Amino acid sequence: MTDEKAHLLTTGAFSRASRLSLKALRLYDDLGLLPPERIEEASGYRYYTPGQVETARLIGLLRVIEMPLVNIRALLDVPPDARARLVEAHWAAARGLHTRRAAVARHLIHTLRGDPMPRTYDVQRRDVPAQTVVTTQRRLFLPDLSAFIGSAIDRLYAELRAQGAEPAGAPVVIYHGEVNADSDGPVEVCLPYTGTLRPSGDLTLREEPAHAEAFVTVRKADFEYHELMAAYDAVDRYARAHGTRNGLSVREVYPYDWEAVGPDDPAGEVACPYQPAEVRA
Repeated sequence: MTDEKAHLLTTGAFSRASRLSLKALRLYDDLGLLPPERIEEASGYRYYTPGQVETARLIGLLRVIEMPLVNIRALLDVPPDARARLVEAHWAAARGLHTRRAAVARHLIHTLRGDPMPRTYDVQRRDVPAQTVVTTQRRLFLPDLSAFIGSAIDRLYAELRAQGAEPAGAPVVIYHGEVNADSDGPVEVCLPYTGTLRPSGDLTLREEPAHAEAFVTVRKADFEYHELMAAYDAVDRYARAHGTRNGLSVREVYPYDWEAVGPDDPAGEVACPYQPAEVRA
């Protein structure tokens, strides 16, 4: 080996030192996360420096906690003293995702066993008039759902204030498709209003048709995915028992001040539009 390469590690030696497989090293090279220090043009042999072992082990540990490769790329690009904050943010999101998955598992176990649900809901019916709404819509997956809903509601209220329009009802979150690990909605956040409003950016204006809906009130403490699924099941069963689904999507309504209410206070509603039996065509 020439003096120029004496301090370098072959791919095999680097794999052993870093405890990363050859397949992983090839992937990280292709993605620009961990390129070799040198690649011989004639042979294609790859060589790494001993100093790259620390970066390789960091990448390996980040993959153990399932940090996406694109996020690892961003982490490697920031100064070392900022990396801990990115790991903290990732881990907080991972804990939240685990909590939601555990809630879904509990719901499935209750349902498949035929056990009674932990909480029963008093389903009510109401007639909702046609409303003009300003909306924003996005395709997203479960980890991004709560943040999107909160920011979208704030944005819609801010748009009304900026243009001198007035809210005419509570914010409504409409699920036009499932939101889970494979399905990304879309999710639409709507705010009824009166006055003159001009759409801007990705905001749109439309009319939400008049309809009947079955709904239940949910406490803030029960606004976990497990309880919400039970609430959705309750309103869906009521709608099918008392009429037919009318093609409008299920939704959540937020007539309460989320930040002000306590754990045992009403925080929102889950609603299912339907056509009551007595008015079927």
